[in-house]
Amino acid sequence: SDALNSCKCLAGYSGVSDGAACSSCDAGTYKPVTGAGSCEACPSNTVASEGSDALIDCKCLAGYSGVSDGAACSSCDAGEYKAATGTGQCSTCPAGTSSASGSDALNSC
Repeated sequence: SDALNSCKCLAGYSGVSDGAACSSCDAGTYKPVTGAGSCEACPSNTVASEGSDALIDCKCLAGYSGVSDGAACSSCDAGEYKAATGTGQCSTCPAGTSSASGSDALNSC
């Protein structure tokens, strides 16, 4: 088509209307559909990279655990840590050590 309003933002990009300039979704947000519209915030304690186009792109932050990508994540308890982003359980600190809740590294113990 030759009409400017036939141009639509791709998934992962937001714009105020069809035919207008599009911007990639900021980190921590996503947009799963094409066309005009805003990016949606990821669930609590998750992050997605810039330009994400699906809820499952939202991954648990380090220091937080969850059972699936795209779902809210919970802080690691005191005495636990989780260094990686994404799903997975928190690890227990070595015997005789502890950490604050939400710790994201073994050396936090």
